[in-house]
Amino acid sequence: MRFGFKTTPQNTARDAMLDVWRAADDIGIFESGWTSDHFDAVHEDSPGGQRLEGWITLAALAQATRRLRMGTLVTGIHYRHPAVLAKMAATLDIISGGRLELGLGTGWHEPESAAYGMELGSPRERSDRLEEACAVLTGLLSPAATTTFRALRRRPRAGGRGRRRIAGGGRRAGHHLPARPAHAGGPGAAGQRPGRTTLTAGPARPRLSGPGRVTGPQ
Repeated sequence: MRFGFKTTPQNTARDAMLDVWRAADDIGIFESGWTSDHFDAVHEDSPGGQRLEGWITLAALAQATRRLRMGTLVTGIHYRHPAVLAKMAATLDIISGGRLELGLGTGWHEPESAAYGMELGSPRERSDRLEEACAVLTGLLSPAATTTFRALRRRPRAGGRGRRRIAGGGRRAGHHLPARPAHAGGPGAAGQRPGRTTLTAGPARPRLSGPGRVTGPQ
């Protein structure tokens, strides 16, 4: 059995969050620490509270710790184009010394998505988009040249020890999502429609992925 903890970067002080992570880093029972990935203060009745961006928060926490694995629980895949997310993941994995856990989900918060101009889509569309993004991320984070974007010349490289966790909603939630040829930019991804950015993904040995495991809803 492995233990982790989660600090939501919402309505809290920077020093308070740093204190928790530094203390947990010295407690061997904790293997990992997590933030959530939202843009508004969604876990309260009024969305007007202060909310820090989850990935930038993780970058700061990586520098404040030495041992804990870390990730977002989880990243809604419609928040960022998967190619951009791959670069973010590879960068954080490197600066943390290979401690990244890449948590992915379908997304669920409709008011937040609408407020930021992101198309959330139906449960089926969310599930399809997550499957598609897994193929994109697997290809881009693989050490082999298995994924090609138009006009993309530099692919992100990871530190080599990251892992992928999958959480989702909809009809196929909880199923393993295999990599397959896909199109980046599904409904809501960076505001694009399917087919705007074309890629091909073949067999890959991703550095940031192990067997997908369900970690629970976002």
